[in-house]
Amino acid sequence: MERTRRDVLGLAGVSVTALTAGCLDDTDSTTDMPVDRPSETPTDQSFETPADPVTDGQLPAGLERVDEPPYEITVPECEVPKTPTPSERDDLYLCANMPAEPSLSFEQASARGSVLADAGLELGDQTNSELFATLLTKAADRDRLSDDVVGGPGELIAETAFDTHAVLVVETGWGSGSVYPHIKRVEATDTGVRAFGCHSDPCVQTADYSSRTAAVHFEQPDTLETGVVSLTVAPDERWNAATGEGVVAIPDR
Repeated sequence: MERTRRDVLGLAGVSVTALTAGCLDDTDSTTDMPVDRPSETPTDQSFETPADPVTDGQLPAGLERVDEPPYEITVPECEVPKTPTPSERDDLYLCANMPAEPSLSFEQASARGSVLADAGLELGDQTNSELFATLLTKAADRDRLSDDVVGGPGELIAETAFDTHAVLVVETGWGSGSVYPHIKRVEATDTGVRAFGCHSDPCVQTADYSSRTAAVHFEQPDTLETGVVSLTVAPDERWNAATGEGVVAIPDR
């Protein structure tokens, strides 16, 4: 699945020819999503205890590529074409009942497209789904940044002090650039970290066809050899991937 850096960057802003009801024209393919921090712990604590991965590039034993979120999700109503205000609808409702603790302290930034020259997400038809996760743990990893990167995730990586901190990069594809990965919890494991999060789901979405990136900046735990990402993308669907796997194609359920 090897592609050149220019191929990846050139694909990030491809637009679809037909707009669905309520879609907006894609006017800015490099607009950053807000830098975020973990939210408060919800009252529902019925969350799974994550299994520790043993080897980088492999999912923990018993964890499937696609499974169901282990918590309840309530889908808020949309009013289309009216754009709801934040007080009317939470675009991150897929994360709403996900516990935020225990978690390492972290910061994150999200944006359309790829920030890494070697991400390798490959544009296919308009139904394919891909997930990519990698850990940046040393100063030399800044060389993996795309020459053309702009905005929050790239700045977060460029400004990281890798002697004390690391960055987990999560990229998903493909779909509207107004949908972005969001991490709510980063838990230390025996061999590294496991991050839990979700896709945003705004009622009104741009009509572009893009990959999306979240960069998560955190203090390095004592051991950081492996990483696992569990990302809820629908009320009944969660994607799981390990760092070191490369680009993962998500199978249909």
